[in-house]
Amino acid sequence: MSRTLMLIPVGAGVGLTSISLGVIRAMEQKGVNVAFFKPIAQPRGGGPKPDLTTSIFRQSSHLEVAEPISFDLAEEFMRTEQMDTLLEDIIARYEAASAQAEVTLIEGLVPTRAHPYAHQVNMDIAKTVDADLIFVATPGRDTPTQMKERLIFACSNFGGRKNKNIAG
Repeated sequence: MSRTLMLIPVGAGVGLTSISLGVIRAMEQKGVNVAFFKPIAQPRGGGPKPDLTTSIFRQSSHLEVAEPISFDLAEEFMRTEQMDTLLEDIIARYEAASAQAEVTLIEGLVPTRAHPYAHQVNMDIAKTVDADLIFVATPGRDTPTQMKERLIFACSNFGGRKNKNIAG
């Protein structure tokens, strides 16, 4: 049975793409048969562009990377209260992407002011695929105490200490 890890960004600018690339590379070096999956393409400034992490993996690795759902389509599903349909599409893509893998790394959606629902979408995806959660944050100008509080708050959105799927 394969294991699924989901990187959950605590905010924008946390280095999520770099972390994804590093985790995949480290697992490959250890001989782990790994897959990468980005469920929903993260919008980028300057008009419609392909998802950054997906594009990098396609250009720099041998991994077969599934096409993420476009953000506009995902937003349309959410706006029209069709979250179940969105999750069904995500699960179908996830199962195809992870079929041969020992470990599948999922990159969550980055919460922004324009996309405040990213935490809820990440939580729904994580629950649906029973992923272990790894929160990704950067201290920025936070003190260690402030950073700890931010991480505790982020974890609380996913069930807090009671959630046995929080791995890091």
